[in-house]
Amino acid sequence: MTDVQTLVDRNLKFARSFDQGDLAILPRLSTLVLTCLDARVDPAHFLGLELGDAVVMRNIGGRVTGEVIEHIAILRGLAVVLGSGTLEVAVVHHTDCGASRFANPQVRQRLGQAAGTGEAAIERLAIIDPQTSVAEDLDRLRAAPTLPDELVVAGYVYDVTDGHVHEISAPAALRD
Repeated sequence: MTDVQTLVDRNLKFARSFDQGDLAILPRLSTLVLTCLDARVDPAHFLGLELGDAVVMRNIGGRVTGEVIEHIAILRGLAVVLGSGTLEVAVVHHTDCGASRFANPQVRQRLGQAAGTGEAAIERLAIIDPQTSVAEDLDRLRAAPTLPDELVVAGYVYDVTDGHVHEISAPAALRD
């Protein structure tokens, strides 16, 4: 049996008791969590999220990229169109992130070749210090002209060794 088949089998157990088919498209908490795709970093676990609580976006390092900004703008627009109008964004990086290895030029070169993306794509995702990278990503959000001034953003670092989430930047409007 493959690992994917194991997951599909687990779904059968989930589906047998599933009773939440009537959840609204917008999350109950009007929140989008952007975090890393690292298997140790699942916001459903460390933030206690239930199905329908929040939108979760995951990528390498939990980084704010051009595509992430575009998706946030679209999701915020969807909230406006559907009547909520609000969206809060929590950027959550973590300790011992694999993207910290991307700061090493030799790793970048080998990984860029193996992935077929080249070094520049790897370097853009590098995390030297998660507190610094959270601040950088919040700055990217603030610089995005497609995001409204009143969008609430916050930044955190999740510690993979003790399970705590540490606030780096308190929730606040994107721009004054």
